[in-house]
Amino acid sequence: MLDHIPKEVLIKIFLRLPVKQLLRCRCICKTWYSLISNHNFISTHSRYTIDSNNNNYLILRHYSRSNKKERFALHFDDDDMFSEYQELDFPLESSWDYFEIVGSCNGIICLTDNHSHILKRIVLWNPSIGLSVTLPLQRISYKVSNVVLGFGFDSRTNDYKVIRIVYYSTNDDSLMVPPEVEIFELSRGTWRINNSASVPAYDVSKYSSQIVLEGAIHWVGYYSPRELTIAVYVVHDEEFKEFRMPDEISGTALQHLSVMLCCQLLSIIQYKKRGSRLCYESCCIWVMNEYGVHDSWTKLFNVVVTGGIGKVLGLRNNVEVLLVGGQGELISYDPWYQRSKSLGISGESCSFYAGIYMESLVLLKGRKGSISRYVTVQG
Repeated sequence: MLDHIPKEVLIKIFLRLPVKQLLRCRCICKTWYSLISNHNFISTHSRYTIDSNNNNYLILRHYSRSNKKERFALHFDDDDMFSEYQELDFPLESSWDYFEIVGSCNGIICLTDNHSHILKRIVLWNPSIGLSVTLPLQRISYKVSNVVLGFGFDSRTNDYKVIRIVYYSTNDDSLMVPPEVEIFELSRGTWRINNSASVPAYDVSKYSSQIVLEGAIHWVGYYSPRELTIAVYVVHDEEFKEFRMPDEISGTALQHLSVMLCCQLLSIIQYKKRGSRLCYESCCIWVMNEYGVHDSWTKLFNVVVTGGIGKVLGLRNNVEVLLVGGQGELISYDPWYQRSKSLGISGESCSFYAGIYMESLVLLKGRKGSISRYVTVQG
């Protein structure tokens, strides 16, 4: 009976189902299993999910010193108190206290357990289906001084790429420019040196987070500690370019800048510090209202919180700023009324990460690499 349902009808039905129900449907019959596991369907399902824009959850990661646990959980983004919806099982153990999160894209999270990115694992994790891919180890050179990672999606080839920018040191321990760029494509499962692409004349800051926008990865870059730029890597073209920062930011210390998305606009966080305090006194948010146009930079608002700021995580659906306070407490800040409220979660400031959660079937069939299943999908 089930085999008589037209394939086109099945696809329309399956595209509207949550991932957990799709995983159950794979067990009904061989036809359904084959259809849902098909790479073309998985790609179509991802595009449908993105276009439907039903992103009501944020995924939050933090590390608690008292519990000595790295914790991932989904939270209601529209809820004033940021209520927890579901804790995610994450039994992978890092060689450090917690993984560094490189970035996330279309429901896939890229993590590394070596904070210099040189020797240890790089993992792609899909929390909605409980699968991960451990990337093969890269070749090592004793002259490597620093490595910056990036993670993005090539919409033209429906492939995910990890970018590894390798900086080598000279005999006097200065950085050699340009660096070597290595690319890992999920579909191929191997690293390759990017000989054909342009290499940046600037360095990418190891202090900067990354964001993905307009098919490109963005970081804070610099020519010198006081000559700053927005570093841009176009994922499909595998080319680097750059955007000028707002003129008012010139002179800001490199470690006091980072990038973020604000209402789907490229944004810069400019932290301000006073004295010897470990946390920041305040910060301001700049947005590029027209992508790639320098004159469209606008200072959006200032953020001032009693007790200081440890780290800004992003903007919530209710247009409040999600941040970590000076004592490691999670705070939601209303920039229009200049009010803040504690959300009842504390941890190590640097360990906090928040990103849009999107259900995805990517990694379901497994791509080349080491595949692990470690989450039980429950109803």
